[in-house]
Amino acid sequence: MKYTLKDGFRGFYFMDTESSEASTLEQTGLSISDFVEITDENYQAWCNPPEGHYAVFDESGPRVEKNPEPDYKEMASYERQSLLSSATQAITVWQTKLLMGRKLSDAETESLNAWLDYIDVLNDTDISDAPDVQWPTKPTA
Repeated sequence: MKYTLKDGFRGFYFMDTESSEASTLEQTGLSISDFVEITDENYQAWCNPPEGHYAVFDESGPRVEKNPEPDYKEMASYERQSLLSSATQAITVWQTKLLMGRKLSDAETESLNAWLDYIDVLNDTDISDAPDVQWPTKPTA
């Protein structure tokens, strides 16, 4: 048994070297020369890429490539957006009460101010040192 691939096709083809390959291929309109043999080692490397790598099979054929480095700044930006979204959700009821002309209790006013301060600090948080970002602590109430 040998592993082969055909130029322009994504996938491996297994050929039985013990049988009459040519007659089987002729039925499909292909010939043995249409295929390129690859080693078992290369096939196994593609099927089981090492840690930190991934398998690619495109118009250039099969290969193993290194995982790209994470974009920590982008990840920190997403984290900030998630934290801001949670904070905004936390103050929605108080904002609605104020918009409707209702008064907030002293505890609600204190909590709203704490969350607004938290949002300000989040917006000012420097993410240029990602992944070592010093995120502010969420208010308790």
